[in-house]
Amino acid sequence: MVHCRPPWLDARRVCKSVQKIGLTDVTIRSLKEGTYSDAKLPAFCIRVGKLKKTWFVVKGPRDRRRRVTLGHYPTLSLLDARKAAHKALGTTSALSPSLSFKEALDLFLEQDRWRPRSKVVISQSLRRNFHWMRSLDKITHEDVAQAVEAVKAKSARAHALKDIRTFFNWCVPRYLASSPAEGLAVAAAPVRERTLSADELVKVWNAAPRCGEPFGSIVRLLIVLGQRRTEVAFLHQEWISEDRIELPSWLTKNGKAHTFPIGPLTRSIFEEAIDFPAKGEGIVPFNGWSKSKARLDKLSGVTDWTLHDLRRTFATNLAALGTPIHVTEKILNHVSGTTGGLVGVYQKHTYWPEQVAAVTAWENRLQSILSR
Repeated sequence: MVHCRPPWLDARRVCKSVQKIGLTDVTIRSLKEGTYSDAKLPAFCIRVGKLKKTWFVVKGPRDRRRRVTLGHYPTLSLLDARKAAHKALGTTSALSPSLSFKEALDLFLEQDRWRPRSKVVISQSLRRNFHWMRSLDKITHEDVAQAVEAVKAKSARAHALKDIRTFFNWCVPRYLASSPAEGLAVAAAPVRERTLSADELVKVWNAAPRCGEPFGSIVRLLIVLGQRRTEVAFLHQEWISEDRIELPSWLTKNGKAHTFPIGPLTRSIFEEAIDFPAKGEGIVPFNGWSKSKARLDKLSGVTDWTLHDLRRTFATNLAALGTPIHVTEKILNHVSGTTGGLVGVYQKHTYWPEQVAAVTAWENRLQSILSR
């Protein structure tokens, strides 16, 4: 009887310098020069050179072993390279052994795909709302449904479901045959129309500093500037000059760099703030929105509102001051019917003088309200 030796037995001796490791997207990016074989499939290897990383398999009997190149990383991903290795070796491809939820989540967030702002937002959403301690293949459809339903706020619930679906879709077919989040949906959140009255703005403005820093300064800046809360929380000293703030493209929601004017009231907030905006290298955004917002509601006596309602309040007040909608949208970096389509493609005028006039009018109006 002829016994066939599996190719990986001979592959163990392909090179004395080969190191056997568990190949993952995270480990591959950090490998130093050398040759590495996969702990799960030793005939499957990657050679890391100065300029490129090459996938290959070792096959054939001991006296006629040969290398078969599969492609280069990252053009050929780990998942696709592993499938190609199984095909070249004539073995059966199978799903990777299931990781724990935490291990898979760490790998998911380690990807190079994220913009810094997006990574912070999705990381906070997933780590705050999903805490399974078991392996991925033990997480059921019902587990996901219960975790999503436990999120109280409708908007946050919709975001949590979107994020966990994205995560599980990434896990298929890496670690799962199908997504336990498939088929789940939440009712669409109602369109909010809430704006804060002048009296409510005064109460929120006065209560904000008692909530601690930097949250107090962030709230006041949201009232004055009308920008998104994440953009304000990420503010860095280098982006602020005497008459404007320049946000980088990676921070904004639409991926476009955004410059908008500021006035004396905004500068006074920066001068009074402690350790905000950030200085030097590294940008650590504020975290702890829920607890701080609950405290703000209690101290101000203003309820049934969100921080995003301050953006709508800002736009509503600019309209009341006679600011044209296209100027408001320039200030807010908002794309709609007036700034999209042909206008968005061909109309590149910044309306800077008009933006300055609008911001000046709003700061004057706000100071008048606050001085009552």
